[in-house]
Amino acid sequence: MIYQYVLLFLAACAGGYVFSLIHLPLPWTLGPMVTVVIIKNGFGRSVAWPPAIRNVAMVVLGYVMGGSFTPETGRHVLLQLPTITVMTLLTIGLCLLGGYISHRFTEADLATSLMGSMPGGLSQMAMICEDIKAADAGTVIMMQTIRMITVVFVVPFLVLHGLANQVSNPVKAAAQLDAGDLPALLLFAGVIFVVLYVYKKMKLPSAALLAPILGTAGLTLSGVHAPPLPAAAIAIAQICVGIRMGIPIRMDTLTNNKRVLFYSFLSILMVIALLLVFDYLLAGWTGIDVVSAVISTAPGGITEMGLTAMMVHADLSTVIAFQLFRLMFVLILAIPALRWWVGRSRRLLSN
Repeated sequence: MIYQYVLLFLAACAGGYVFSLIHLPLPWTLGPMVTVVIIKNGFGRSVAWPPAIRNVAMVVLGYVMGGSFTPETGRHVLLQLPTITVMTLLTIGLCLLGGYISHRFTEADLATSLMGSMPGGLSQMAMICEDIKAADAGTVIMMQTIRMITVVFVVPFLVLHGLANQVSNPVKAAAQLDAGDLPALLLFAGVIFVVLYVYKKMKLPSAALLAPILGTAGLTLSGVHAPPLPAAAIAIAQICVGIRMGIPIRMDTLTNNKRVLFYSFLSILMVIALLLVFDYLLAGWTGIDVVSAVISTAPGGITEMGLTAMMVHADLSTVIAFQLFRLMFVLILAIPALRWWVGRSRRLLSN
C-alpha cells in the first residue's frame, strides 16, 4: 500500500510540473488533482490516499494562511465586517438562484437543486442528504462537484490571465526558515494542537484547515510573528491536497445526467459573472483591490482561494476573512435553515 502511495505521489508531482510548465493556475494543486482524475477514470485504476496525510497538509496551509493576519489587518477586517456579511448573503443568494434555474430547466426537484448549489462543501451536503432523505444524493454530489471544479479552474484562470498584475508561485515565493525561528514555530505548533483538539472535541467541520487558521491568526493578531515555512513543505502540502481533491471525482457520475450537468455548469458561470460585477462595485465602495474582491467572494473552497490569493499577491487576510466568514455562516446558519426547509416541505407533502 505504501508503494502505491509513493507512485501516486510521484505521478501527482509530474502532473503539477506539467501544469507549471504551461503556466496554468495553482499548478501544484490542480495538476495533481487532474492527474488523479485521469488515473482513476481514464485508466480505471483504484486510487486511495490516507486522510491523515491530507489533514497534515491542510494544517500546513492553514498555518500559512493564518500567518497573513496582523493587528493592522485584524482591525481592517473588523471594519469590513458589515461588507463581508452583505457579500456573504449575496453570494449564497446567487448560488441558490442558480440552483433554482437548474431546477426549472431539468428534472431535478427543487430541494436537490438548492442543496447541490449551496456553497457549503460536497461532504456537508452529502451528509445532509443522508440525514433527511429528501433529495437525490447522487445529483447533489454531482452538482457540488461541478461547482467545485468550475470555480477552482475558472476563478484562478480569470485572476491570473485577466486581473492580476503580479503573479508568483506560492512555493517559489516562500521565504527560508531560519534556525532562530524554531522557538516561535514550536509555540505556533503547540497552539494549533490545542485549538485542533478543542475543535475536534466540539465536532466542528473542516478542523484540519480552520483550526490552524484560527490558532495562527490568534497569535499573529496579538503581535507574534509567524515564521515562514520551507518552500518544500508548502509544495508538498499543495500536492497532497490536490491528490485528495481528485479522489472523489467520478466522471461516470458527472456524465450520467447531461442535462443537469449542463445547467449546473451554466448556473455557476452565471454566478461567477454576476459576482464579478458586484466585485467591481465592492472595490470602488470599500477600497479593496479588484483582485482581492474577486477571490474573496468566489464560491469556491477556502484552500483553493487562499492559494490563489498567495499566487497573485492579493490581500490574503481579507480573502481568508471573507471565505472563512462565509464558510462558518453556511455551516452554522444556511445549511441548518435549508435542512429545516427541506424537512418541512417533505412533511407538508406527505400530509
